[in-house]
Amino acid sequence: AFASNDVRLTVEQINGGYSSGDTFFFKVIIENLSNNDISYFKINYDLPDDLTWSNWQPQSYTQQGAADGELVTVPPEAPRTSKQDGNALPSPEVTRNPTLVPGQMDDYVASLQNKLMDLGYLDIDEPTCYYGSATANAVQLFQRQHGLDMDGLAGQNTLRLLFSDNAEKYVMKLDTQGLDVENLQQQLELLGYYTKAVDGYYGDATQEAVMAFQTRNRLEPDGLAGERTLERLFSPDAVPAAHVAREQIRRANIQTMINTAYAQLGKKYVLGAVGPNSFDCSGLVYYCLKMAGSSRGRYNAAGYSSVSDWQKIKSIDNVQVGDLLFFYNNKYTKVGHVGIYIGGGLMIDASASNGKVVCRPCRTYYWRKHFACARRPW
Repeated sequence: AFASNDVRLTVEQINGGYSSGDTFFFKVIIENLSNNDISYFKINYDLPDDLTWSNWQPQSYTQQGAADGELVTVPPEAPRTSKQDGNALPSPEVTRNPTLVPGQMDDYVASLQNKLMDLGYLDIDEPTCYYGSATANAVQLFQRQHGLDMDGLAGQNTLRLLFSDNAEKYVMKLDTQGLDVENLQQQLELLGYYTKAVDGYYGDATQEAVMAFQTRNRLEPDGLAGERTLERLFSPDAVPAAHVAREQIRRANIQTMINTAYAQLGKKYVLGAVGPNSFDCSGLVYYCLKMAGSSRGRYNAAGYSSVSDWQKIKSIDNVQVGDLLFFYNNKYTKVGHVGIYIGGGLMIDASASNGKVVCRPCRTYYWRKHFACARRPW
């Protein structure tokens, strides 16, 4: 943009792009400017037509396009010395419109993003220099936390506070409202801590859920969803509520039992055998329960059907995966057979008539007629 090839122009961002004068400004170091170069500055920074090196005094100048009322006088530096004659030359400070807006792309946006990332409002891998939707949302979160107008624009008041010692780190707390609170509630609900409506409002119920999560995960129970709490909440290390933890264990046990039963398909039926190479019907159940972590002893089919601390299901249409199915003998005098329900109307059982462990339908006319009950061992 300059006429002279020997002109050196250095542009630096002070304090990450934000000055103590409450606005962005360039620190311009100009050496060996030609008259054409001075004309360039006159045009682009609205300088007086009669400006020369002799009357150029350090002060604030308005870059064309700057909004009214957004200029701040920046104290000049000590004059620099010309390489040509050794005389002192002033180093003018030039201000610009400080507001950063969506769609803007430059180094100022990168400085803004870096600061928002440091405070936890923006979650991106690295600054992009582009003021997109993620940056605008981060600015809104910062504005929300500091009681500013949530317009998503990085204006003078927002920037002044953001680059000050009073800037707070990102945290969700009582009376906060937004999509981030909704995501928080959903995660707390998934882990069994939050049972109210997911509405995006950080009320008493959300605060209590956060405190319960913090307590169980050995974090300070302050009720604030800050950096450490959020890191744990959205990690594989998050400890769920006790009842959810029990259900997770239950499901894992059931899956292990089913997988074990599948692995025995085709093995020989032998009366009284408990595996691993042959089974009778109750021996297969004992083996699968044991492999899934149960400490229940070895009973016959009638014995397993009588375990009172296992939930009893009276209809074969209400059974769930992992339930044990019990059937009467042909004379209906006692329970004589047991199988493991694997879903889809199927069971795995050690069949005396087939001479091996099989998978077959359990809701046929015969099995419905002989159905005694089911028990839920997990």
